[in-house]
Amino acid sequence: MSRRKKIFLTLLFVIQLGVIWPVYALFDGIYPIILGLPLSFAWIVAMLLSAFFLLLWYYLSDPAHKESQTKSERVQS
Repeated sequence: MSRRKKIFLTLLFVIQLGVIWPVYALFDGIYPIILGLPLSFAWIVAMLLSAFFLLLWYYLSDPAHKESQTKSERVQS
């Protein structure tokens, strides 16, 4: 397994832990209000955004993606 994939799976696991009982219980409250959202909802939004950017990083760092991108540049020129 590549180093990139190990980092991805580890961070994905941490994000998953962030939305279930042991960790989520630390952020299960109304106050403080963050950007107009209760803390519990802001935590879920933060985990969702973290997962999105993690998947975006994994996709953009994929060697196959970089290879296909250079092929499309060659075809256009």
